[in-house]
Amino acid sequence: MPTELNSDSQKAPQGWRMDPIPSHAAYRDDDGNIRVPVWLTKNGRHVADTEMVLLPSEAALLADNLAKAMRENSRSMLHEIFRESATALGPGVIYVSKQYRL
Repeated sequence: MPTELNSDSQKAPQGWRMDPIPSHAAYRDDDGNIRVPVWLTKNGRHVADTEMVLLPSEAALLADNLAKAMRENSRSMLHEIFRESATALGPGVIYVSKQYRL
């Protein structure tokens, strides 16, 4: 995590941020809690590596809310690839004409 602020053209968001550490996966501890390794930053500067500790019910709620946020107003990769020749028949069901060539 960078410790210096970016140039003016790419200013870091002001305030506190928590970012997942890409190289560390979330895991379940001995007490059954879910632990998510995160970087803490303030005004774009790294402050600490720590963990967000969640009860299993809190982790499930967070996962549901994240999945819902990702679904809203987004288009699937298949929809983008086949936008000229595909027809959505239902959630997760796309009809692609046999005439389509990659």
